[in-house]
Amino acid sequence: MQPKSITLLQKIDSIVEQILFKFQNILEVLTNNSKPKELLSIESLTIESDAIQIIRYSQDLLSISRSLKESWVLGSLKVKGREPEPKSEGGGEASMVTNWNENEVDKVFKLFNELTDSIATFEKPKSET
Repeated sequence: MQPKSITLLQKIDSIVEQILFKFQNILEVLTNNSKPKELLSIESLTIESDAIQIIRYSQDLLSISRSLKESWVLGSLKVKGREPEPKSEGGGEASMVTNWNENEVDKVFKLFNELTDSIATFEKPKSET
């Protein structure tokens, strides 16, 4: 994979980790063991703040997803078919199935590589985060 693609995937993992961490913080605060009203109000603000941060992280994930879909739909991923291989003589039906499977596998690998290159274009430099 391209280094930029790896960085973008790490960013996605980091966002998901932060969402889970904030959600865990909310669940930890929810226990109400006869706490004073002052503490409950502070915890309420903490929950609200964590919920807002979860929403922002979710919006970041949606933005990445939308960018990937736009690049796919608008054709910035240039999908090219594989050059046909010369057919071997006397291959029979078994070789046709094997060649078809190899062609499909090569096609999937090529599309995956192009997708990861496109993902890399949406990465923001670390200085902006």
